[in-house]
Parts: sequence; structure tokens; C-alpha cells
Amino acid sequence: MSLKNKILIGIGGIIGVMIILGIIGSGSFKGNFTRYTPEVQPSLREIEAPSGSSGAGIKETTKGEVEKAESEESTTPSSRLIIKSGDLNIVVNNVPEAARKIIKFAEEQGGWVVSSNISKEDEIPTGSVTVRVPVDKFEKTMTYIRGLAVKVEYEKSKGKDVTEEYVDLNSRLRNLEATENQFLEIMKKAQTIDEILKVQAELTKIRGKIERTKGRILYLERSAKMATISVNLALSEDLLPVPPAEKWRPKYVAKQAWNNVVRFWRNVSYGVIKFFVYGLIWLPLLIVVLGIIRLITQPRRRKENK
Repeated sequence: MSLKNKILIGIGGIIGVMIILGIIGSGSFKGNFTRYTPEVQPSLREIEAPSGSSGAGIKETTKGEVEKAESEESTTPSSRLIIKSGDLNIVVNNVPEAARKIIKFAEEQGGWVVSSNISKEDEIPTGSVTVRVPVDKFEKTMTYIRGLAVKVEYEKSKGKDVTEEYVDLNSRLRNLEATENQFLEIMKKAQTIDEILKVQAELTKIRGKIERTKGRILYLERSAKMATISVNLALSEDLLPVPPAEKWRPKYVAKQAWNNVVRFWRNVSYGVIKFFVYGLIWLPLLIVVLGIIRLITQPRRRKENK
């Protein structure tokens, strides 16, 4: 390989490193994160089921009785199992301070913080907070968060009715427990080891299903008692996430896309600057390597010329 080709390969390698540094530099889109780690909430198994949680007084065992129970519940809205949640995009004067106030207020209402995230891009903070509060404090908390905002850019509240699933799970649980009792009776009558092992295997499967069903029931009960509120905070509308497509907002999306393009090329330029600054390290090494290559190839060329 001639010296010229080696130099070209070296230059190509340098350009490749510059591009890689630029791409790595663009990873700073996400900014520097300051995370809040909430206290660990009790696990699902540690949550005690409230009185009457095994079906809220519903005793359906057949399809007809299930439909009857559902019909009766539909006439009493207060007995419905609703999971409430809310989403807000707000503009505030101080992102970290507003996030702290939301967390503090939720805890004062008997709730807790699920996640909190504050990031900085060009020293401009943005953040997101997700909290859970008792369902009877949902509207109060939403009103408080609105009061912190200079402008509420987006707001949505929704409720998911899980009554039908809850009734079905309780019915399934009773059927599984009845099946478990039947296998226990069979176990008492088993006479050989093979029979005992087969029954034990079936019991293990049934008990696993019972545990999963109970866990889902407890999850629905707890979710219906605690509403979830997610809040995005920023100093201006342009820094907030694009809300769900409820209206056409080409100007807003184009502005965010342009900002991302500017950030990308800015970070590429930062990568190039770092590359040449680090040249104080790699440039002398490159000169030494090229010198060694030249010393090795020069005698060979002289022999070839002779």
C-alpha cells in the first residue's frame, strides 16, 4: 500500500471520528436529568382488601345471576368501579418550584408521587410529574394545579369503568375456590403416590390462578380509590409536548421540529470542536505513526527503484 493511500485512509478515519462525535453529542437532546425517587409504596400483597372486597356483596355464580347483578349495579352509579385519571400541560414561571408544590400538595391529600422528572436544555428547564391522590381529592388537586399555571395549554380528565371486569373476576374467583375445594376432597381420597402427585399438580395450577385473580381484584379496587394525575410543565408553550391530536397544529409541530434540527447541528459542531481540542492528544500520535510508516516503506521503495 502506498503512502498516499495510507494518508487518505487516515484522513477518512479522522472524518469518521468527527461524524461519530457529532452524533454522540446530539444525545444531549434529553438534557441533564434530576430524578426524584419516591418512597416505596406498599406492594400489592401488602394491601389489605377492604371489607366486602370479595365481590362487594355480589353473589353471582351463573350467567343469569351475573347479568342480574350487573343490571342491579347499573342502577346505582355510586357502586360502579371507575378508575379516574387526568392529564395537564401547563406553562409556569418556575418549573422546579411548581413540581415541588404539586408533589407536596398530593402528599398532603393522602397521595404520593409516582414519578418526577426535571430536565434542562440550554439551561431552560422542563418537567413532568405524575401523582396519585384519593379519588375524592381528584377535582381539588386538579384545581390546585390549574392555580399554579400561567396558562393551561391542555387538560383532559377521563374515567374507565371496570365494573364488568370486577364482577367477572369475583365470579371467576369463586369458581376457582370451589374447584380448589373439590381437588382437596379428591386429595383426601387419593391412595397412591401417583394420584397424590397428579392432584397436587392440579392444585398448584388452581392456586396460581386464584392468586392472580385476587391480585387483579385488589389492583382494580386500589386503582378505583386512587386517581392518577400526570402534569407536563414548561416555561413556554413551545417547550411542552404536543398534546393528543385534538386539533391541527402545524405551526407548533414545525417549531418543535426546527428546534430539534438546530440542536442536532449545534451538537455536531460541539463534537467537531471537541475532536480538534482532543487533537492535542491524537495529532502527535498520528504524526509518530505516519513517521514510522514512512521509515518502513522508504527503504522498500529504494530497493524497488534499483
